[in-house]
Order: sequence, then C-alpha cells, then structure tokens
Amino acid sequence: MSSRSPTPALLKWLAPFLVFMAVPALSGCADSTDFQASLASRAESTEFTLPRGEDSGAPFELWDEVFIACPYTDVTTAPAPFAKAAMAVDTPSNEGAQWLLFAKDSKVKRISMNRTSIDFCLDGAVNNAHRHDQLWSAKKSDGAWLMTAVDHQRAG
Repeated sequence: MSSRSPTPALLKWLAPFLVFMAVPALSGCADSTDFQASLASRAESTEFTLPRGEDSGAPFELWDEVFIACPYTDVTTAPAPFAKAAMAVDTPSNEGAQWLLFAKDSKVKRISMNRTSIDFCLDGAVNNAHRHDQLWSAKKSDGAWLMTAVDHQRAG
C-alpha cells in the first residue's frame, strides 16, 4: 500500500469544488428544481396551494409562510421572520429571477426560480408574507404560469 499524499493537481481542483458545493448550503439557498416542477403540476388546477410536505421540493417540508421577492423589490420592509434573509437577496441583480423565502417557525430558507416558467412577480404578490394555506390560481401566458393569490390572504 502506498502512503503517497494527494497530488498537487488534485488539490488544485478540490478546494474550488468544495467551495462551489458549500456556497448554497451556507447561503440558505436551496435548489428549486423539485419545487418548481411540483408547482407547475398544481398550476393546471383551478385553485391550489403551494407545494408543501414530503417530496414537495420546498426547503422545509411543513413550511408556515412564504415571502416573495421580485427584481427591484424593496426588501427592507420584509416582515419578521423574513427581514434578515430578505436583506441578503440582491433583487436588482437578475430581472429574470424571483426569490421565495420559506419560514418554519423562526427559521428561513430561500430558493430562487427563473421567471420564464413560473412568475409570481406580475400580480403584486411581492412584499407580502403568504400562509401555507393561501390559495393561488395560474394563467399560462407566453409559456409561463402567471401566479395570482386568490384572496390575497395576509399572514399574521
């Protein structure tokens, strides 16, 4: 058995790889692929709630509230418990993105979603906290589901 240490070439690529893998975990930002797919399948219904529970793709299986931040949203007015996490979102950085911040008790995690397939930003659902039982409707336009809060139920 050889006791050789890792080659410098391996170490050269290992550090950037580990940083790349750790950044989403440290930022509190989760992958949105499963949540987005689950949401798209619900959007075909007349009225629906956002995905929640096992295999929903949400950052917390049983999240309580969601806060939606869109490009150029003033996140300084985000309510508790979203305030700190919302301040970390750079809303002017990407006009094609939207950020969903999910709260479970006092913990908050966020996902970002591309607006080309699902868009919460056209109806004014932004800068509001929505409870998990909020009803939504969706209309397909130019290949994207445009999301609308049915009764604009406010959390609290």
